[in-house]
Amino acid sequence: MSGQGATLFLVVFALFGGISNSVLAQGDEEAANGREEAAETQPVKLTALFKGYDPLIRPNFHGKPVAVQMSMTIASIDQVSEVDMDYTVTVLMRQYWNDPRLKFPGNRSMSLDPRLVKKLWVPDTFLENSKSSYLHAVTVDNALIRLFPDGSILYGMRITAKMECEMDLRKYPMDEQSCPFILESYGYTTEDMTYEWREGDKSISGLKDIRLSQFTIYDYKALQGYGDYETGRYPQLALHIHMQRNVVFFMLQTYLPCILIVILSWVSFFIDKDSTPARVALGVTTVLTMTTLVSGTRAQLPKISYIKAIDVYLVVCFVFVFAALLEYAAVNYQSRYYKTPRKSRKSKKAEIEEIQLEEKKAPLAVPENDGSAARNGTTRRRFPSPKVLTSFRSGRKIIEDVNDIDKFSRVLFPVTFAVFNAIYWIVYTV
Repeated sequence: MSGQGATLFLVVFALFGGISNSVLAQGDEEAANGREEAAETQPVKLTALFKGYDPLIRPNFHGKPVAVQMSMTIASIDQVSEVDMDYTVTVLMRQYWNDPRLKFPGNRSMSLDPRLVKKLWVPDTFLENSKSSYLHAVTVDNALIRLFPDGSILYGMRITAKMECEMDLRKYPMDEQSCPFILESYGYTTEDMTYEWREGDKSISGLKDIRLSQFTIYDYKALQGYGDYETGRYPQLALHIHMQRNVVFFMLQTYLPCILIVILSWVSFFIDKDSTPARVALGVTTVLTMTTLVSGTRAQLPKISYIKAIDVYLVVCFVFVFAALLEYAAVNYQSRYYKTPRKSRKSKKAEIEEIQLEEKKAPLAVPENDGSAARNGTTRRRFPSPKVLTSFRSGRKIIEDVNDIDKFSRVLFPVTFAVFNAIYWIVYTV
C-alpha cells in the first residue's frame, strides 16, 4: 500500500507541475504579444493623431488668442563688449501652449522626435534685439518636443545669440548696465497670440551661477509687454539683466599706474635745479608714459561723443605730469634770468647809487602854480622814491630764490592731487 501511495503522489505532482508550467508559459506569451501589439499600435495612434491636422493654422482659429508661456535657463554669457555694445548669450528656451487638436487618451506624456516640429504649429518667436543667432545641432538638433494628453505642448531649444545692448558709459568703469533679451512674435498680433512668463521672475534660472570677468550680475527683471509697429501690435517678453562692472580690474590696469606715474613726476621737485638732464629726462619720460597709457585705454572703448569717468581721470593725471615738466621750465628760466654777468650786476648797482647821489645833491624843484617850470628856471627832475627802491630790492631778493618754487610745488601738487581724487571718487561712486 505504501508503494502504491507513493506512486500515486508522484503522478499527481507531475501532472500539477506540467499544468503550472503550461499556464505560466501561456501568460508570458500573452504579455509578449501585448507588448508587441502596443509597439505596433503606437505609431498608428500618432499617425491618427496627426490625421487632418493642419500645422499652418494656429490653435483656436477664429477664437481666442493662443496663450504661449515662456521659461528660460541662461546657460552662459560669454562676452560683453563696450566697443560693439552687445553681449553673447546661450539660453535654453522653452515654450508652452495648448493645441486642442492634439488631445489623446491616457495619462502619460509623449516625447517626440524634434524632426516632427515641421508637422506642428509652433509660435513664430524671434529675438527682437539679436544681431546674430543660431540653433545648436551637435550631435543632433538640440530641440525638445513633448506632447501631453490634454493637447499641451512643450517646445524647447538651445540658442546662442549676440544681443544688442545699448550702454551708457558716462561713469565707465564704475558703471552699471542693463542688457535686454527681448522675445517677440514676428507675424501674430495680440489678437492671435499672447506671451507670458510661466512663473514670473522664477521663469528665469541660471543667472546666479554665471561668473563674468568684468561684471557682476546683481539683479534681473522678467517683463511682459508688446511692440507697436505699422502692421499692428505684437506680443513681447523681455528679460533685463542688470550688471555692475568690477572696478578692481581697472584699478590694477589703469588707475594705479596713473597714480604711480603722477607721483613719479613729483620726484623732479627734489632734484637740484642745476641737474637739467635728470629733471628733463624724468619729465619727458613720465609725459610719454602717460600718453601711451591714455592711448591704450581709449583704444579699448568706442568713439562716443560724451566724456567718460576714466577720461576725466586720465586727462587730469596727464595735466599733473605735464605741469611737473613745466614747473622745471619755470625754475630753469628764473634761475637763468637772475644769473646775469657780474658786470651787468655792477652797472645796475652803480646806476642805483648814482641816482641816490643825485637825489641828495639836487633836490626836486618846486613847480609854479601852473606846474610848467621851476622858479630858478631849471628843468624839473624826478627820482625814484625810497619806497620804490626798497620794493625793487626785496622783490629781486624773493624772485632770485628759485628753490622756493620747488618747495612750494612739493606741497601744492600732492595736496591738489589728493583733493581731486577725493572729489572724483565721491562723484562717480556715490
